[in-house]
Amino acid sequence: MLADLPEDILFDVIQYLDVRDVLALRRTCRALHAFGGNDYVWHRIAADFPLPLDLPYNTSPSAIPGDELQRLTIKAIQLDANWRSPTTRVRGLCALIDDKSGQYVDQMQFLPGGKWLWTAQRTLKRESWYTRMGLWSLEDMSSPQRVWSTEISGIYRSCTLLQSSEGDFATLVVGVCDHREVIEVHSISLQDAQNMQYGIYPMHPHAKSKQLHIVPHPRAPHLRPIIHELAAYDRLLIVTIFALDTGGGAGSLQILFVDPETGATKWVDPRFAQSFSFLWVRVWGDYLFLVGEVNEAFVVRVYRIPSPFSTPVNGTPRASPPAPGSTDDLDHDYAYTDLGPTIAQFVGPTPMPVPGHHIAQVSPATSSPSLAAVMFYHSVHPHSAQLLRFSFDISSEAVVLTGISSKDFAIGNESSAQLAQVGALGMRGVWLEHNWETQMNRVMKMAYDPRTRTAEVGMLLPPDPELPFTPNMCHSLAFDEVTGRLCLGMYDGNVYILDFV
Repeated sequence: MLADLPEDILFDVIQYLDVRDVLALRRTCRALHAFGGNDYVWHRIAADFPLPLDLPYNTSPSAIPGDELQRLTIKAIQLDANWRSPTTRVRGLCALIDDKSGQYVDQMQFLPGGKWLWTAQRTLKRESWYTRMGLWSLEDMSSPQRVWSTEISGIYRSCTLLQSSEGDFATLVVGVCDHREVIEVHSISLQDAQNMQYGIYPMHPHAKSKQLHIVPHPRAPHLRPIIHELAAYDRLLIVTIFALDTGGGAGSLQILFVDPETGATKWVDPRFAQSFSFLWVRVWGDYLFLVGEVNEAFVVRVYRIPSPFSTPVNGTPRASPPAPGSTDDLDHDYAYTDLGPTIAQFVGPTPMPVPGHHIAQVSPATSSPSLAAVMFYHSVHPHSAQLLRFSFDISSEAVVLTGISSKDFAIGNESSAQLAQVGALGMRGVWLEHNWETQMNRVMKMAYDPRTRTAEVGMLLPPDPELPFTPNMCHSLAFDEVTGRLCLGMYDGNVYILDFV
């Protein structure tokens, strides 16, 4: 009998079995049930498992017991089956905000794992705009809690939300326009936030904030900076700027380094961004990835992150611009930062069908060195979309491309895509589809199978779902690829979270 074989032989047999076969094997007898729950067996399975697992933050599968890995694996299989089903079922629904004032949520973002959600709302008070931000704990979906909130002057531009390696702190970097461009940095204790749900309040405030002002480069005062995107690396903020020419010329994309401790700024030489018509910045390791469209191609360019701020004898980086009346060396302080030579460049495997005529969305920054992008082409017939996936191996010596793929898929000719979100692995994506003939919206889904290199597209929520809302009410959207958790913000101020497993 199979159960009588030595364990080393059984281990050899297991490696040829599918996860479902291992689960079936465990149901045959007590001996194989015990063997099939071995930590080594599930560590091997997790190493080659094709679906993303909802692992604790910054935790390797090898550090998790076999029984827990089995539970997470079954959950991933169930989510995948429901997601790929022609009629995906909503397994859980939670109303997060019931704002009777009608101040709808403009922007939302999950921390990896979908257990923390950041929201931003614009409010008008006494003819001035304010942005109200909140951080929500979704650990217990039966009782979600807003554990932190603040209100700042100005209109929201962009944000990045980062979690510390230990998972106990989150850094929120948000850009707003308050007559001029401003960056606010908030450090939030997630541990204190969790304790507050159970009535345990910290002895010290659980959030610290700092405000930084973005001003035009002194050599180009006619270029008004508008914050487009924010990224963070160690003690450095990297800001993608759209420089609006107030003199009537063409605007341009630029990159700005900001020291959040001192407020010092350094502009990157404009030539590094000028070839991009769309630009996103991602950071992995000690490398800066410039991602976007160059001519007819989707391009990823890699540079080593420089040290843009000089450190004088007193140990404090120079500020740019210096204080009024300063005798600092202007040429030194206002010199553009050079990114140096290109370390690597990777180009999408197929050219874009219609360069410059699409809606592009790049996956949010994650700790894993991979990214995906989805493009929708509405000016061609039939309408189409393109999914691009990149994965990298990063070391101190080099950045190596380990995987690249491209997949085209059709979308409705009478429809347009809005609020697209795609995960960093490029395995799941969602967007709001508006039908111009019926004036109805529906939420669409995409599932990519890396084994067969096929992309399945279908309807996630119909125009008239049996839910407390309709997609026509949807104004904002957040999505977590690993858990499949979807958050929808409505025009009436309500926010709903949907689970599909």
